[in-house]
Amino acid sequence: MTGIYTYSVTILMAVAVLAAILVLMRLFHNRRLQSAQGVIQRLENTALRDLGEQALPDKELREQELVAARPSLFGIPYVAWISTALFIPGAFLIIFFANLIYPYDPPDPGSEAWIAYRAPAAFQAQGRSLVRHELLIPKGKRITESDRLLVEEALRNRFNVPPGEVLGTLLILSVFIFILLYHINILYPTGTEKNKNLILIYLTILIVLVGAKISLFYGMFSPFLIPLPWAGMVITVFVNRRLVPLTMLTTLIFVFLQAPFDFGLFLVLLSGGLVSGSWVRQARRRDELMYASLLVGLVMGGVFLCQSILNGHQLSIVLPDAVASLSNGVMAGFLTMLTLPAFERLFDFASPFRLMELLDLNTPALSELFLKAPGTYQHTMAVASIAGRVANEIGANGLLVRVGAYYHDIGKMFNPLYFIENQVGDEDQHDELGPVASAAVIRSHVTLGIRLARRIGLPGTVEDFIPEHHGTSTIEFFYHKSKQQQSEIKSERVFKYSGPKPQSKETAILMIVDSCEAACRVLKGRDEKEVRKLVNRIAYGKLEQGELDDSGLTIGELQKIIDLLTDILQSAGHQRIAYPSDKQSGADESRQSNLRIVSQRGGSDTDSST
Repeated sequence: MTGIYTYSVTILMAVAVLAAILVLMRLFHNRRLQSAQGVIQRLENTALRDLGEQALPDKELREQELVAARPSLFGIPYVAWISTALFIPGAFLIIFFANLIYPYDPPDPGSEAWIAYRAPAAFQAQGRSLVRHELLIPKGKRITESDRLLVEEALRNRFNVPPGEVLGTLLILSVFIFILLYHINILYPTGTEKNKNLILIYLTILIVLVGAKISLFYGMFSPFLIPLPWAGMVITVFVNRRLVPLTMLTTLIFVFLQAPFDFGLFLVLLSGGLVSGSWVRQARRRDELMYASLLVGLVMGGVFLCQSILNGHQLSIVLPDAVASLSNGVMAGFLTMLTLPAFERLFDFASPFRLMELLDLNTPALSELFLKAPGTYQHTMAVASIAGRVANEIGANGLLVRVGAYYHDIGKMFNPLYFIENQVGDEDQHDELGPVASAAVIRSHVTLGIRLARRIGLPGTVEDFIPEHHGTSTIEFFYHKSKQQQSEIKSERVFKYSGPKPQSKETAILMIVDSCEAACRVLKGRDEKEVRKLVNRIAYGKLEQGELDDSGLTIGELQKIIDLLTDILQSAGHQRIAYPSDKQSGADESRQSNLRIVSQRGGSDTDSST
């Protein structure tokens, strides 16, 4: 009884500590968001003070240092192979844990077994042969002297595992992990995104294996409470639902490497894992996640009852396990909610629920962007709508692209009049600057955007859109202006963005859509032929310049993006009927527009794409 009490108190204390940590993390996050207004004001003062320094030769180096100032374990070379090399021994140690460290002393006669005692290896005792994982003493049984001697014999024989069984376990672990790694490489060919997703999947599998060991080997709770549905939800929320079926099957195979195979348990857990991946993908709010977890629990309970009826089990006997199956699905939702903030911090992920919060146009950053750079704000809204739709059509994360588009140009609020979309009339701030200084001012919106993103606590996956949507492209207008003035250009790099190039399909989509939407505004006519020609030139120009090399986009996906963009941009540029009273004002507006288009002042997004 003392063991049960100690175990319960330990679990409660661990849960309380974890809950306190998560609450403190959330309070800290809210405080950062509330202080965003002050951060914006301080950055604005910094931008104005540094405006005269934009032409300094080491400015580019400072920008590169800032972009690289977010150190990450996931950017280490070969981290995927390193994590795989660590995962396989880790899973092996969990499976053979009882053989290496028998985690309990022989019980005292007369006491009650507070855990189940199983054979860690095959051995002979008391005139009978026992196989590995065979139950020696069930949980709750009153211990006898014979039981104590049996456990002592098991302790002495724990290393008697046949070499073939050890080698076979290692081979099974390796084969299925490399199959999983192969499929992850297909979905995420390059970039740190693959490394983060792979390590998260490995971590969830290890957690499930630990839960299975505690349940199946030590009998501390029902095996129908093994948290496989939770793993399915986490992978769906943070990685990709297409990896859920393979991951669930792989995890279950590993689970039954440490216990006798039970088809009923296999069926119930597999149904919970698969259904969690299918239903949670639609959840965009936390209440929707809880509703999905209830449905998962109902499916698991229903599958358990069906297989129990087929096997002729009495309901009164299997009722506790039926309740456990139902509870597993429901608890998976609560566990997912509890672990979401920790995974977001640890892996620098952005869950759909966090992204939905960032879509609120009343956040301080977007409100300030609307007030200080209204032209940029309107451009941002248009790009977000188009890019989100394009991403959904090619199977990318449309929600992430939309949020990334909202924040990709937030750095322009600090010097808004240096960008053409915010200029009114013929006055141009760049008239007072040389080409090199003008290019530095244009580049600075990336630097300032990154600083603001970090100070207001934007997730790293959203921050990545700020530098990556420009990549290492050239600010063409001021580069050619400098050549026309025959001024000395020490390095073309002063007219290039500092990068990095897009590291995911999502940031690559934004790069293409951002350039095409801005460039399409200067087209006199928007017939299908002209729009397609423009989109083709920009998209394949990015490809030829190597900007898409690290994104994972295929040629087929790029062509689909071009087709979608052509249709959307052509539809968005339809003409309305010109009423008589509008003709004169329309002509005036056209003349003003043409003047601004020809001048291309202020370094709009088309500068880097033409």
